[in-house]
Amino acid sequence: MSSKVKQTALAVAGVASVFVAGSSIVNAASTYTVKEGDTLSEVANKFNMTVDDLVKSNDLKDANMIFVNQKIEVPDSADLAETDIDASTDSAANDAASLAMSQAASSAAASSAAAASSAAAASSAAASQAAADKAAASEAAQADTTAAAEPAQQAAPATSNESAAAESTPSSSNEAGGSVKAQFLANGGTEALWSSVVMPESGGNPNAVSPNGYHGLGQTKEGWGSGSVASQTSGMVNYATSRYGSVENATAFRQANGWW
Repeated sequence: MSSKVKQTALAVAGVASVFVAGSSIVNAASTYTVKEGDTLSEVANKFNMTVDDLVKSNDLKDANMIFVNQKIEVPDSADLAETDIDASTDSAANDAASLAMSQAASSAAASSAAAASSAAAASSAAASQAAADKAAASEAAQADTTAAAEPAQQAAPATSNESAAAESTPSSSNEAGGSVKAQFLANGGTEALWSSVVMPESGGNPNAVSPNGYHGLGQTKEGWGSGSVASQTSGMVNYATSRYGSVENATAFRQANGWW
């Protein structure tokens, strides 16, 4: 090899060494002094990193504002890796905390909804039970009222029957010797006159009135057809005697003709 070629090769190698050495120095620098015309982006490029790396390392408020002679701390690769890990860890921790808070809120909301639903169900059940109790009480009261009313309803016919019996008393009692018949016989009436005239005409009722206006025991429109049993009896005996000659003739005529 000629000495000229050798010298050229050495020169090239020296230049390369200078560039390599310069690059190493730049990458290994920990502080950079800002020169006039520098931008943060240019400084980041010189150290093979991003603007965000420098912003984070230097706690810069504005990436677009740096000053001449300002000292820029340049982190090495290990610092950057650690910063990224810390950031990733913080982000993961924040995400986990947010997830935990969201789950806690969801759980609380679900518990609240379940409690509200349970309370509503309990209230509805209580209302249904109260309605059932009220209905049962109403039915019981109605049953008691019905039971109390039934004896009264059953008693009514008895009263009516008793009244009917009382109304029919003059006839049945008279046939068996009741007070009306006893008074009739005591005041001059006879058994024949009672059975042949009084019973067919009035049924033994001194207050009987026919649709045609005849009244009393003997059913007449004359004055002796009203008043007491004694006066009606006396009037019948006088009528029988004056018209038919005797009580016996009057009873015989009534039996033969159906009127007298």
